[in-house]
Amino acid sequence: MRVLLRLLVVMTILVVAGAPAAAADDLTADVALEHYSTEVTVAKIDPGSGQFKGDTGIGFVTVNLIVHNYGPNNTGLYTPIVRDVMAPPGTVFRHLDEQYFAEHAGLCTVVVPHSRVRCKLDGSIWLDTYNGGSGGHMITMYFVLKKKCVSPGWVRYEYPNDPRTSNNAVSISFVVPGVTASECTTHKPSPAKSVAASPTPAASVSPTSPPTSIAAIDPSPTDNLVLAPPVKHVADSSPVDGVIIGIVGALAGAALVATLVVNARRRRG
Repeated sequence: MRVLLRLLVVMTILVVAGAPAAAADDLTADVALEHYSTEVTVAKIDPGSGQFKGDTGIGFVTVNLIVHNYGPNNTGLYTPIVRDVMAPPGTVFRHLDEQYFAEHAGLCTVVVPHSRVRCKLDGSIWLDTYNGGSGGHMITMYFVLKKKCVSPGWVRYEYPNDPRTSNNAVSISFVVPGVTASECTTHKPSPAKSVAASPTPAASVSPTSPPTSIAAIDPSPTDNLVLAPPVKHVADSSPVDGVIIGIVGALAGAALVATLVVNARRRRG
């Protein structure tokens, strides 16, 4: 009897230690996601009850995905699959979902509050061919619609022993009914031109079409010179003008001397 009891204790220790579990976790499985449908419902949410208890918004989004396992094995029972979800910008997670994230903090990590979360999934994903070929299983996710203009979100599954990761993610893209693309197109304002950063040359201001008011022009020295009336300075005279002025002056002086000489001779006579 004692020998039997000792044998049972040894077997229990081996099972608890999980010796065979490590081998089972090495199973290779091609996990994939397929987007099945997305439905947008525009309606004021009642936060008092139902599946959107505690939520407020202008509607909700229902997303149906199909999870596949193309094999060759079921996923390992002790190797958790991580589901990484990014809510489409313009939406948030349900209050009920966020309660689950908080209650299972050991499984779920909130990356961005209300928008992105990573959760470890319990159990194993069986082959699509199991039980006559189930073709995968469907999951449904809900998001609370906060704005009429939204951007795509995504869902991604991560399994360490997945030989192909290119089919592990799907995009959640949709348009809110009744909202046109032009309503959600944002135009960035053109930056204001700075006179100090890019001064306007004086020659670019046309004297024939002055501004309606001087105040409309930044009173920089260049602008003041352009807007001021033309002033004739001596320094502005050309060399030719100076020669002409000199000749005229010499002639006038000679005429004056000749007049004085004639007058002097008349008085002597």
